[in-house]
Amino acid sequence: MLPGAFGALPADAQAQLQSAGRAGRWSRGGLLFHPEDAAQTLFILVRGAVRLYRLGTGAREVTLDVHGPGELLGVNSLTPGAPYGMYAESMDETEALMLGQDVLSRVRQSHPAVAVALGEQLTRQTRGVQERLSGLVFLEVSQRLALALLNLAEREGGWPPGGTLALKDRVSHQDLAHVVGSTRETITKLLGDFRSRGLLDIGYRRIVLTDRDGLVRAMQEPLR
Repeated sequence: MLPGAFGALPADAQAQLQSAGRAGRWSRGGLLFHPEDAAQTLFILVRGAVRLYRLGTGAREVTLDVHGPGELLGVNSLTPGAPYGMYAESMDETEALMLGQDVLSRVRQSHPAVAVALGEQLTRQTRGVQERLSGLVFLEVSQRLALALLNLAEREGGWPPGGTLALKDRVSHQDLAHVVGSTRETITKLLGDFRSRGLLDIGYRRIVLTDRDGLVRAMQEPLR
């Protein structure tokens, strides 16, 4: 079953999508596409996380967004003749269903529900971009970090009642910096602050979340 809005499609529509598309797999750090590549393929992310970024002044990487399972990559492919305009980098072991423009057009015509699912997912992602921009403007870095950790917990199936949650995926300090729009040094300091407050524990290449209510409060109010 496909994730996200596509998981609600009828079984025959999902089957046609999967049979019409190509499966792509990338290791951590692999590039799905480059800015100058012609946008001819739409990606439905099935597993993992992908960072979209551009190069700013002095070749500094500027993260535009981070996407997870069920989300679309390469939406410029819906506009013929456009380049991707950005880099897409795998943040961990990643799988995606790749749909060429001709294939996607045929599936949308034979299964109108696919076009509806695409529209729903694009709307969700547009709303996500707006929320991300709002967070960058109105939330302190500590609040954005708490929100990112809560979102990761939700992505892994939610928090067990009264327990702790060890994030399954390898999440580096740099990964979190990309997600919240900060620097690795700042994130390392804040994770230390969160640990001293009992919100989480840090092991080798892993983060264990220990206090959901505390993270919710940290999301609502900046650390003092």
